[in-house]
Amino acid sequence: MKKFGALLVIVALAMAALVVTGCQESDVAAKVNGEVITNAELDKQLEQLKKQYPQMFTGADGEGRMLDFKQRLLDNLINQKLVEQAAKEKDIKITDADVEKQIEQLKSGFKDDAQFEQALKTAGMTVDQLKTQIRDQLLTQKLIESLAADIKVTEAEVQAYYDKNKTQFFQKEAKKASHILFKPDDKKTAEKVLAQVKSGGDFAALAKQYSVDTATASKGGDLGWPTTPYVPEFETALAKLKKGQTSALVQTPYGWHIIRVTDERKGKQQTLAEVKAQIEQIIQQQRRADGYQKFLDDLKKKAKIEILVADLKDGGAASKETTGK
Repeated sequence: MKKFGALLVIVALAMAALVVTGCQESDVAAKVNGEVITNAELDKQLEQLKKQYPQMFTGADGEGRMLDFKQRLLDNLINQKLVEQAAKEKDIKITDADVEKQIEQLKSGFKDDAQFEQALKTAGMTVDQLKTQIRDQLLTQKLIESLAADIKVTEAEVQAYYDKNKTQFFQKEAKKASHILFKPDDKKTAEKVLAQVKSGGDFAALAKQYSVDTATASKGGDLGWPTTPYVPEFETALAKLKKGQTSALVQTPYGWHIIRVTDERKGKQQTLAEVKAQIEQIIQQQRRADGYQKFLDDLKKKAKIEILVADLKDGGAASKETTGK
C-alpha cells in the first residue's frame, strides 16, 4: 500500500507539471531558460511562410529549404523568447493600446477595412497573427531604445563619416512625381479620371479616391523623391514632363498610371550642414544595431537553450543545448 501511495504522489506531481507547462514534452520544440516554445508555434510560422512563398518549397530542393527555414524560424522564436525575458527584467511592457495604434496606422494606408483584410489574406496572416508580430516588434524596439538611451554622436564623428562617404551625399538630378494607378483591366476608369484631371480636377483628391497604389493613395499619390529607378515605361514618360505637367495614360506591368511632376532638382553635392542630422541618425542606428546584437549574443551565452525537435538538434545558431550557468 505504501508503494501504491508513493506511486499516486509521483503521478500527481507529473500531472501538476503538465498543468504548469501546459503541454506534453513531445509538443515542445525548444526550451529557453525553462520557458517553452511549442511545435505548434513553430509549425504555425512555417505554414504562414509556405502560404506566402509556396514556390520556395517545391522542386527537388524543396525539402532541404523547408528544413533550413524551419531552423531559422526556430532561431527567431528563441531570440524573441530571450527578448521577452530581458524586457520583463527591465519592466518593459507593450499595451494593447500600443498594438492597436500600430494597427490603425497600417490601416490608414488602405482604402477601407475590406482592402486591409484582403492584404492580410494575401500575406497568409490573420489579425491575431499580425497583432502578435507587432507586439514582438514593439517589444524589441523598446528594448533596443533602452539599451541605447545614452548614445552620443560627436561633431568629429559626423565630420569623419561625411569625409569618408561623400559620394553617398551627392544628390542626383531628379523629378518628384505623384501618380494615380489603375488596375491593368481598368483602362475605362483611368480614362474617365484623366479627363477629370485635365479639366482641373484635384489630383490629390482623385488619387485618394481611385488609386490602387495603397502606399501612396493616402498621400495624394505622392511618390516622394526617387531613391531607385522606376520601371522603364514610367521613367520614359517622366522624362518628357516638366514641373506642373501631367502625362497621358502610361501603361506599365503594374497597370495604368496618370503621372504628374510636382518638383524638380539639379544634381549637387550636399554640404555637411545639410546632411548632419542624417549622418547622426545613421551612426546612432548602427550603434543601436551593434549594441543589440552584442546584447543578444550575451543573452544566448548565459541562457540554457534546449532544442527538442529531432531534425534540428545538430544545426543552427542556437540549436545546441547551452548554458552559461
